[in-house]
Amino acid sequence: MKNTTFYKFDIMPDQELRLDQLISLQLPEYSRSRIKNWINQEKILVNGEKCAPKDKVLTKSSVQVEVNDAEELDIQAENLSLNIVYEDTEFIIVNKDENIVTHTAAGNYSGTIQNGLLFKYPELRNVPRSGIIHRLDKQTSGLLIISRNLRSHNNLSKQIQDRLVEKKYDAVVSGVIDNINIIDDKIGRHKINRKKMAVTDSGKKALSKVKIKERYKKATLIEVELVTGRTHQIRVHLSHQGYPIIGDKLYGFKKNKFSYNQDIVHFLDSYQSFALHARFLKFKHPKTNKEFKIDCLPPYSFNVIKSLVSK
Repeated sequence: MKNTTFYKFDIMPDQELRLDQLISLQLPEYSRSRIKNWINQEKILVNGEKCAPKDKVLTKSSVQVEVNDAEELDIQAENLSLNIVYEDTEFIIVNKDENIVTHTAAGNYSGTIQNGLLFKYPELRNVPRSGIIHRLDKQTSGLLIISRNLRSHNNLSKQIQDRLVEKKYDAVVSGVIDNINIIDDKIGRHKINRKKMAVTDSGKKALSKVKIKERYKKATLIEVELVTGRTHQIRVHLSHQGYPIIGDKLYGFKKNKFSYNQDIVHFLDSYQSFALHARFLKFKHPKTNKEFKIDCLPPYSFNVIKSLVSK
């Protein structure tokens, strides 16, 4: 007798992505063609109703997916080194290294956090997105929440959606910030470069809180608290203000600003990441409802940049 797994999760409205694309973001371990087939076969229901892959989601919607366990997942488990900084029966906290992709997607089928999680925790195949609650960009280091069962996944996902998870990042930016407390510019897809996001009046509400930690000759160390969680939000907000994150070439960083110090220039020549670290998380434990908080130190390269620009 074949076993069946049910996934149930909420998706938020999005004017740009089709339904099959939105569900693919939630279940990256399955190919988009398979998800399209499931939608057409009515194995995926939205608010209890059948739908089409090309549909747009206009309101917050509940998605139910019925998956046959005999169907092979498209993602492979790999024995990778993961920095697990906390785990219990309900969730795991990973301190992600820089230059590692969070989950599999087109062009990134191997070497991701998700590949490593499925090797170390095979039971995560029964949890949407292999338990990954949120993501970090490839070049960003820091803390990730991984749920270990469907109950915790739903609880933690709802906390993210309801903005109840406190997330703080450290960043070293190019330029000396005089005084920025709140950045509330709307963010949407860049009109020309579709791989980028941009500040635009037609975008979604985005709110970042900025705290100055240290000022240097040509740079600033800051803490950023995310109130919303838009794609590339911190990178876009800081770049739009004229303070791109050091190393973030996609959003306007130029190393020639530091030509006065060849040690910085030489380091940046080989630096394949950028100075952004997800340092702190605070949320309610999905089982006990008690406050849980954790922080972690940045990677070596982040400290090197901070040391070089402080001279």
